[in-house]
Amino acid sequence: MNQYRFWNLLAKKLSGEAGPEELAELEKLMKDHPDWIFSAEHIEDLWKLKTIPEDPHESELAFDLHLKHITKDRDGLNPTDAQGVIRKRRITKLLLLPIFVFLFFAAALYWKFFSMNPTVVAEKNFSEVSTRPGSRSKLVLPDSTVVWLNSGSTLTFNEHFGITNRNTNLSGEAFFEVRKGTIPFIIHAHNLQIRVMGTTFNVKSYPNEKTTETSLLHGSVEVTIDKRPGEKYILRPNEKLVVAKEAEVAGQAAGQKKDALVAVKGLSLTTDSTIIETSWVDNKLVFQYESFEDLARRMERWYNVSIDFKNEKVSSQRLSGTFTTETVQEALEELQMTTPFHFQVKSNSIVITQ
Repeated sequence: MNQYRFWNLLAKKLSGEAGPEELAELEKLMKDHPDWIFSAEHIEDLWKLKTIPEDPHESELAFDLHLKHITKDRDGLNPTDAQGVIRKRRITKLLLLPIFVFLFFAAALYWKFFSMNPTVVAEKNFSEVSTRPGSRSKLVLPDSTVVWLNSGSTLTFNEHFGITNRNTNLSGEAFFEVRKGTIPFIIHAHNLQIRVMGTTFNVKSYPNEKTTETSLLHGSVEVTIDKRPGEKYILRPNEKLVVAKEAEVAGQAAGQKKDALVAVKGLSLTTDSTIIETSWVDNKLVFQYESFEDLARRMERWYNVSIDFKNEKVSSQRLSGTFTTETVQEALEELQMTTPFHFQVKSNSIVITQ
């Protein structure tokens, strides 16, 4: 019922018929249901487009009609004529209704087929937004913070978000444009706590990856590690914090050189100055001297497939490149140009051999 009321109020807003109380109700519904905002934004954008091309002949007729209205206003407009004008205006608004319906379904189709479709689970005490493998999504939180969720990611926040707190939990990868405010914005990602006031950054924390990364573009962030509460890491723009999961460090063979648990590095750039850590937001899968095995894990999420290696030598090959509009078949064929391997595709499963 709330969603039907939301679209009804949005229709009134776009047609200019919504009163102050209805606009306030619409704003409250958008704050209570941030997952509806993205669809609404696209409908508003489509509504603002000029849907009917202007015809010079129609413009001339409209001008003549306008002159007649001026003459009537000067000579006096009787009540019957006034009712006729009002009736015409109402008919015009009724004629706009099919356009709104078309725009609604156009936005719905855009949402479905262009992978901007997060799954939202609303509970009594929290809201959860998730994206399935092979899709990416954008959402606006109740405090106006903009979040892009990468494939296979989940973001949760409680019912008091933006009022008494701005705490979130992330599993996967997300790009944040945090709205400045007096309440700190906090992200819990695996074993990290990231605290910001207003800034732009990326967090990657997939359960099946060896590290958790925080990459800062603008502003500043403060990162603490759960099992090291006395240590704080302040990142500056163009820096990233890489934290190895303790299980990975502990599992290294005796005598083998251990990777540092925590490392501060610069952001990675391609030759055209693309930032690799955030390239996914622009629908680019960028990899630079990355092992085929690690790239395969990213491709699994990117294309919603499973990739199985039958040869360790192939999986350890280092690769560099960029994928944008390629299918998984085309992407693998491009990789074959620099690395010798064979692959078989069966439905959503891919087997790679030497």
